Amino acid sequence: MLWLMIFISVVLTAILGVQVYLVCMVRKARKQYLQELKEHSRPTMWDVRETLLEGDRDLAVQIYCEIFGLEDIEKARKDVEEIERSLKG
Repeated sequence: MLWLMIFISVVLTAILGVQVYLVCMVRKARKQYLQELKEHSRPTMWDVRETLLEGDRDLAVQIYCEIFGLEDIEKARKDVEEIERSLKG
């Protein structure tokens, strides 16, 4: 009877260990998926172009700053105005 109790305890411990392992692997996979999704959904210059064509220059400047990691708004504004001029003519 004692051996049966030990066997059941070992089996239940193994099942619990497998479940904990699976939960950890699912969390890791979810985190990796979200990271890849975030990397692929970054704005591009195409987004700047489309925003300018829609007429929203301020949003285009914000997107431009995000793409290139700029903190100098004036430089970004000048660059976006140059892009806008090239689109118009």
